[in-house]
Amino acid sequence: MGGFLPPAERRSAALLGLLAALSLLLLLTGDRIPLGALRAAGAWVFAPFDRVVLVADRMSAAWRENQELHERITRLELENARLREAGVENQRLRDSLGLPAYRGMSLRPVEVLALSGEPMPSSATLSAGARQGVRSGDAVVTSDGLVGRIGEVYAGLSRVTLLTDPDAAVTCEVESTGVQGVLRYVTSPLPRLLLTSVPLSDTVRAGQRLFTSGLSMRYPRGIPVGRVTRAGRDPGGLTQEIEVEPAARLPRLRHAFVVPGPELPLPAGGGGGR
Repeated sequence: MGGFLPPAERRSAALLGLLAALSLLLLLTGDRIPLGALRAAGAWVFAPFDRVVLVADRMSAAWRENQELHERITRLELENARLREAGVENQRLRDSLGLPAYRGMSLRPVEVLALSGEPMPSSATLSAGARQGVRSGDAVVTSDGLVGRIGEVYAGLSRVTLLTDPDAAVTCEVESTGVQGVLRYVTSPLPRLLLTSVPLSDTVRAGQRLFTSGLSMRYPRGIPVGRVTRAGRDPGGLTQEIEVEPAARLPRLRHAFVVPGPELPLPAGGGGGR
């Protein structure tokens, strides 16, 4: 009867019979088939395709990352050009007012060897001391902002008093407004950084950044210190109570930079040794 079937149906019947025979063969000999060898052969056959797909995926990711980097570089170049123009204008204004020019900060890299203090670290030991030119009173910063101030100097080590030391105080100003205040760390009723001595008439909002003030005799001006998280009235009702989150991640300090402190004016009549 197969001779009376059209060619297409004969081929379909033959293919169906072949599949049925293969299925029966697999049922009878499935336990004896070397699956490990088959998997290895399959891996060998498809390995080039896997590599092609992996290379294509990496090239696509690299292209996207390259595009993002180009956009970021462009934005930074535009911002740098704007800052250079603002710097030239600022210098002209300072010259016209007879004000001294800003000095660039020199950074001395150091390693943070140890942190001490609970629950927040209040001091840190640095890997540089008097032999490396570190002096008592120098500022210590990270790429994020101010860390503290050198309090003790030894031959090859030094100890920095962090912003979270209750005895530390930093004169700060609020960005774009010039509002002045003193940053202090308090432990009661909760441990936190507070910007104190800010009158109620001054406007300070959450999200504004703090920088070291030009009125400070201990720190160079313009170092980022932190960001305002809450502003309200202090319990006495006379000034504001402003909570601040430090810019530097103090509990995770690993590396930092020592910044020489401002040169203090000599007292009248000499006295250069004091």
